[in-house]
Amino acid sequence: MNSKSWNVARSCAIAAVVCAALFATTAAGALAQAEAAPKPACDRACLEGIASKYLDAMVAHDSSKAPLAADVKYSQDNVPLKIGQALWATATKRGKYVHYFADPEQGDVGLIGVLYEGDVPGIFILRLKVVNGQITEAEQFMAHDPHGAALYEKMGAPEPLWLEPVPIDQRETRAALDQAAYMYYEGLALNDGKGVYAFTPDCRRIEDAVPTTNQPAPTNYGHADNDVGDFTTMNCTDQYKLGFLGFTTGCRHRRFLVTDVERGAVLANAYLDFDGTITNVKLTDGRNWKVPPYFMTPRTNQSNEAYRIEKGSIRLIEMTMYEIPFNMEPAF
Repeated sequence: MNSKSWNVARSCAIAAVVCAALFATTAAGALAQAEAAPKPACDRACLEGIASKYLDAMVAHDSSKAPLAADVKYSQDNVPLKIGQALWATATKRGKYVHYFADPEQGDVGLIGVLYEGDVPGIFILRLKVVNGQITEAEQFMAHDPHGAALYEKMGAPEPLWLEPVPIDQRETRAALDQAAYMYYEGLALNDGKGVYAFTPDCRRIEDAVPTTNQPAPTNYGHADNDVGDFTTMNCTDQYKLGFLGFTTGCRHRRFLVTDVERGAVLANAYLDFDGTITNVKLTDGRNWKVPPYFMTPRTNQSNEAYRIEKGSIRLIEMTMYEIPFNMEPAF
């Protein structure tokens, strides 16, 4: 991150009013950019069509069906591979659920969807770089979570708000949207409940298609126990203010795979590290929470998340997470 971006992040952490001022400035900048920018050669429909062809080709195990560049770079789950390997050999059909993200100006398109291997569904995340109508980069992730994938299939489509364009005069710049996503991760790493957390009052989050905020009754959360069962009844802000996520010792390689300015959305990912050294968390409400044994050994979780951002604050979060080797590095 350059010094200019870091200064913006520090300013947002000083007071929420600064974030509001930043939004006003970036919204004006986005409007000026939208009015001046020429129409991209491959618009949203074009990019989504290319992503759809990629999925169809992968399920057919036939690379000729996708507009792949001769020197395309391809990876799955952070491992550089050759087209024909991994899901290109094992995928059997597409699921119903697909949530696209597109950045025509940058030639980026991504998605969260469901893909089957045999009869078993999984949660699939994809990023493509498109140059002159050809795919030059294909980066994909597969969360082998049949239960979450089945819930996505039951949903059938993203919540409609995700797909609503932000009015042109309210759109933020790509840099401002990325900054909001960066600050989400900043609040997560060594979460102590003392930050300024930019969520809307009605912010809501799903993880592997399971609602994990604003629930009517306490529910178990991940590897946590009933001692913090009320975590899922809270809103996004109160969850961060509780300091419950303080056992996250690192949040590395915060990357913004696709920044969808038109819809105010960012498809991002990062590596969440748990080094095993934090065994107890003092919550801000006075409770002492013993960290589960799962986090007593070094682990890294791959976090793939999407955010819908409005006026500088996050309103919707769509997340999937799964374990990868500790201290893993990205392929791109």
